[in-house]
Amino acid sequence: MSLLATPLGWIMKFCYMLVKNYGIALFLFTFITRLVVFPLSVKQQKSTARMAMISPQLEKLKKKYAKNKEKLNEETMKLYKEENVNPMSSCLPMVITMVILFSLIPVIYSPLTYISNANKDDIEASNKRITNIHVLSEELHDKKHDVALAELLADYEKDGKDPYEALEKDIKNKKKFPNTAKEIDSDKDREDLVDAIKALYTDDNKKNDDIDKFILKEKKVSQQLVKSRPELVTFDLIKNGYQNFLPESVRKEAKKFDYNFLGMSLGTIPRFAFSLDSLVFIPFISALLQLATTIVSQRYTKRNNPTAANMGGGMKAMFYIMPLFSLWICFSYPAALGLYWIYSSFFALLQTIVLNVLYTPEKVQEMVKKDMEKNKNKKKNKPSFYEKAMAMQKANNENTADDDSDDDDEEKKLSKAEMKELQRQRINEARRRMAEKYGDEYEESDQ
Repeated sequence: MSLLATPLGWIMKFCYMLVKNYGIALFLFTFITRLVVFPLSVKQQKSTARMAMISPQLEKLKKKYAKNKEKLNEETMKLYKEENVNPMSSCLPMVITMVILFSLIPVIYSPLTYISNANKDDIEASNKRITNIHVLSEELHDKKHDVALAELLADYEKDGKDPYEALEKDIKNKKKFPNTAKEIDSDKDREDLVDAIKALYTDDNKKNDDIDKFILKEKKVSQQLVKSRPELVTFDLIKNGYQNFLPESVRKEAKKFDYNFLGMSLGTIPRFAFSLDSLVFIPFISALLQLATTIVSQRYTKRNNPTAANMGGGMKAMFYIMPLFSLWICFSYPAALGLYWIYSSFFALLQTIVLNVLYTPEKVQEMVKKDMEKNKNKKKNKPSFYEKAMAMQKANNENTADDDSDDDDEEKKLSKAEMKELQRQRINEARRRMAEKYGDEYEESDQ
């Protein structure tokens, strides 16, 4: 997925450069990707029409070969070839949509990396500093210590020590700060962290004095993201004035990067709590749109293919899994991904309606007939994928049967002495393999 994230990042960067807002850029991105997939959706519509046309023939085959599954598969594949039908083609647009969704996750998590012009090494250094400050802050305010960073530095000065040299020694001290010493275990990382803190505390903005408290507030900074995806926390830190410890290129790009939409920070993961905020509506809007898309799609499917009304309970349940999946996705990832899912569901709903209005069953059947006539001679002598698979399976079965029958015929021709020798060789071969398996010594028996 990370390989696909790079080209998707280029498209997102192009969209962002046009509108200078991530939420609107996501809308353009979704529109572009849906436009690319549209021809496949038309093909899917044709495939559905083809399946509807051959449904009566499939039903006859099922009744005729109800007790012979192998023959049923063979005749079904033969019918698919004759009618130029690929039953798997209807799944392709959904597969592409899911691939885009999961490939987009890295782009959502790392907007500065994929979209901004910030130096990539600076972004990596910035992420490490954010994480390390959080690690130290957690230990400063645990049950054992519960001391503010500003107070700790002031105490060093009272004792006549250089506060930053003393802090660096304590960060290295496994007895005083065991968790921090374990997480920040190199001299380079310790020096970098102390330099970052020094940059904050030498600033005139006194807000920086309580960064250790600020970075631990769940309402201000997602504790899940600060540990796993610190790049998104960059925007929260800059918004609240904690910026001097960030590399210059990161600070510059993050300041002008608009990662908000309708007043919502798209880098925040929606949470369902007693104090609801606007972000919590994203998962529910997404689920409702997905449900609407499912219902509309199901109605059109039943209209175009009446036999679909008799689908099993398992297939019907599948229609309603997507809304639940949508809800889970939106509560598990930053709001930007939920917004993309809303856009995607909206365009899917719109596309379903447009396809069924423009491509009515009658029109699609006419198109299908033309395609079938065009491809009839083209693929007449070319075996389909399914036929190849069935032929291979049949060949394997025949080879196995032939080998077994050949062995039986040979054994019938052997004399009693020859039969006894053959059995001895087989026993010795079995003993040799067991000896090799368990590392024992093996001696061949003459008996």
